[in-house]
Amino acid sequence: MDITINKLDNRLVVALIGDFDNAASTKAQRNLAPVFECTDCDILVDCTQLDYISSSGLRILLSIFKHAHANGHAAILKGLADVVEEAIEMSGLLDLFVVEK
Repeated sequence: MDITINKLDNRLVVALIGDFDNAASTKAQRNLAPVFECTDCDILVDCTQLDYISSSGLRILLSIFKHAHANGHAAILKGLADVVEEAIEMSGLLDLFVVEK
């Protein structure tokens, strides 16, 4: 899995690429450190190139939501593939996020 992070206007854009599985979660935790340092903007998680998400990935998404919410900002999911959206919905997390197509 690859992760890119860019600031665009008042949003921190986190692009997740590939499979967010258990093996990728440790690397993802390190690569997502800038997300948890950002306290002044919304966080948009771009999932347009995300093919799969495991329970470890879902836990990290929950952490992103909690961080954004604690700082008074929105956590946004964009471009969810059906299989990814279904996993997030089954976990009960989908309702926490703003979802953009």
